[in-house]
Amino acid sequence: MLDLLVTHATLPDGRTDVSIAVQDGRIVELSAGLQAPAHETLDAAGMLLSPPFVDAHFHLDSVLSYGQPRVNQSGTLLEGIALWGELRPRLTHEALVQRALQYCDWAVARGLLAIRSHVDTSHPDLLPVHALLEVKQRVAPYLDLQLVAFPQDGVLRAPDGLANLRRALDMGVDVVGGIPHFERTGAQGSESVKLLCELAADRAKRVDMHCDESDDPQSRHVETLAYETRRLGLQGRVTGSHLTSMHSMDDYYVSNSSR
Repeated sequence: MLDLLVTHATLPDGRTDVSIAVQDGRIVELSAGLQAPAHETLDAAGMLLSPPFVDAHFHLDSVLSYGQPRVNQSGTLLEGIALWGELRPRLTHEALVQRALQYCDWAVARGLLAIRSHVDTSHPDLLPVHALLEVKQRVAPYLDLQLVAFPQDGVLRAPDGLANLRRALDMGVDVVGGIPHFERTGAQGSESVKLLCELAADRAKRVDMHCDESDDPQSRHVETLAYETRRLGLQGRVTGSHLTSMHSMDDYYVSNSSR
């Protein structure tokens, strides 16, 4: 007897009235009109059946916090970061957990079963880290929540930036994050990329870094990230995001550096 039989489903490739047989957590048969005894049978009634959606980049520690402590009047990233700095001292463990769990329920209801979320490691008590690790444990039966240690204030810019990030990894955070363009100088930004990639290699962790979230064409930390990825053998384990500076770069430079 099957564990689960889903009938009358529509698949992403356009096939309709398809049945899916599941045994021991695996799809064992997929065909039109299949009927077989099962411990549980679900009628999809023509609705779409697909692999779960994945949110590859999120910030669960700030979810559902619009208007706290005030609204971002300029709509800019810099004011948004400043607002987070104002909100951080007012955070509570209970509120962080409640908001994150509410969002996770919304996400699962819409087909998201895997989320990678950055979590700020700049709080002196690592309050967001404690809260999201609790959320990760509570949603584990139905949602794969992967956490990225994110030094929002800069891993070198903040006095305890590196120590806090290491503590977060020790507590069970999954991925090493970074924000090199937010360090005090371009040289420190490059240094932070090197340092964080070496930390990830030493701990067999993945890397997910906000590289160049700036309109400054000289913000080119993605180059350093690519170099360190190759140097340390981290291919396939590194993500660079927020590469917005590239649109401000000279066309010739971009075309030359992409070779």
